[in-house]
Amino acid sequence: MKAVIFGAGPCGLTAGWYLARKGVEVTVVEKDDAVGGLCKTTRKNGYGFDLGGHRFVSKDEVLVKDVKNLLGPGLLTRPRKSIILFKDRSFDYPVNLSNVLSQSTFLMTLKFSAGYLFSSLGVGSARACEGSFEAWIDKRFGRPLNDYFFKPYTKKLWGVEASDLSDEWASRRISVLSAKGAILKAINGANGTPRTYALSHFYPENGIGQMFDEMAEDITRLGGKIITRSRPVEFLISGSKITGVTVQDRDGARQTVKGDQYLSTIPLNELASLLSIDTDCKLEFRSLRFLNITLKGVKNFSDNTWIYTPDADMIMTRIQEPKKYSPKMAPENATSIILEIPCDYGDRIWRMDVNELLGAAIDDLAQLGFDLRANVNDVFSTYAKYAYPVVKVGANDQIEALRKKITRFTNLKSLGRQGLFKYIFMDTAMSMGRKWAGSI
Repeated sequence: MKAVIFGAGPCGLTAGWYLARKGVEVTVVEKDDAVGGLCKTTRKNGYGFDLGGHRFVSKDEVLVKDVKNLLGPGLLTRPRKSIILFKDRSFDYPVNLSNVLSQSTFLMTLKFSAGYLFSSLGVGSARACEGSFEAWIDKRFGRPLNDYFFKPYTKKLWGVEASDLSDEWASRRISVLSAKGAILKAINGANGTPRTYALSHFYPENGIGQMFDEMAEDITRLGGKIITRSRPVEFLISGSKITGVTVQDRDGARQTVKGDQYLSTIPLNELASLLSIDTDCKLEFRSLRFLNITLKGVKNFSDNTWIYTPDADMIMTRIQEPKKYSPKMAPENATSIILEIPCDYGDRIWRMDVNELLGAAIDDLAQLGFDLRANVNDVFSTYAKYAYPVVKVGANDQIEALRKKITRFTNLKSLGRQGLFKYIFMDTAMSMGRKWAGSI
């Protein structure tokens, strides 16, 4: 049995790892220089920087057990504490209505509470079409809180209005916490200790990329191949089966890779094009640029792992301090931060000079109370072109139809975040890869 996998991200590499462990001859093709996909870790001068915020939490007990065995003592158990800094206030994350109300003025509390009660009772006409993210939030938190927080953050992160964005992903990604008692508590003025979310999770001591680097090493040790800096350019097809794939490296050299089973985790639209599948479905991805900053004269940036910054006039959506994940992500008595900046591939933010972008970011950080003008030691950027699949209202049926067209090839599967065009967690993608490997 031979298997060929396109994309060495969480889904593809996990699939390849499980196949190699059971003796399948595996070839993994990856366009980048290194494996990991959206879960790479870049190291520079003793600092580690992930592509975004990743933590390993999974209900897949088999996957968890195997990852623990792979990494051994290098897999840490870490707490996570996240907050939202918004309009000169600090809120818990995930969004907790009780906390929002306790941090708001009396008039804001009344407004948010009334909005929630009206939405709970179904009072008021719908202002957004069913199936939109705006309608989903309206129903669960009420219009006032949606207008205050969720809508501006959605526009900033996704680049589209909440009324145009599908709610397909919302229930998987947003924690909706109990609110009825919180409203009564806030209106009655009761005080108490605010809820915090110091959630435990697993994290490799040298960055999230360590997990996938070690999987790749295991694949190679077991006789598998990982071809980097290369991409598929042509599929060889006989009837309903893929018989081979032409792969091209960055120098233009080509080779044909053949297998019995194929897994694609590359963007769904790119796969469709390679298979000459006609579709009217236009798939859009939101990109991210990461500003990786090492600091001097600062041992700890904050008490938080993540800080969300929804204000529309601030360039970043999230601040991370890698040292909070693992002490090995920064030298002793030093620290660093990562700023996540949403953009579109090739736009002004994507192309901006790193020092110009740093200047804008430093000004925004100062507004949040972090004056780092004298503390920047070094800065560099990393990028994620295909960070978020943007599913718009009404597009779900078209996307599903495209997925079904690909299923006519009986020995090909398209999985993972890009392969399904679905906003899923890292561990979900890994579990998909494991289960696919178990099915062949």
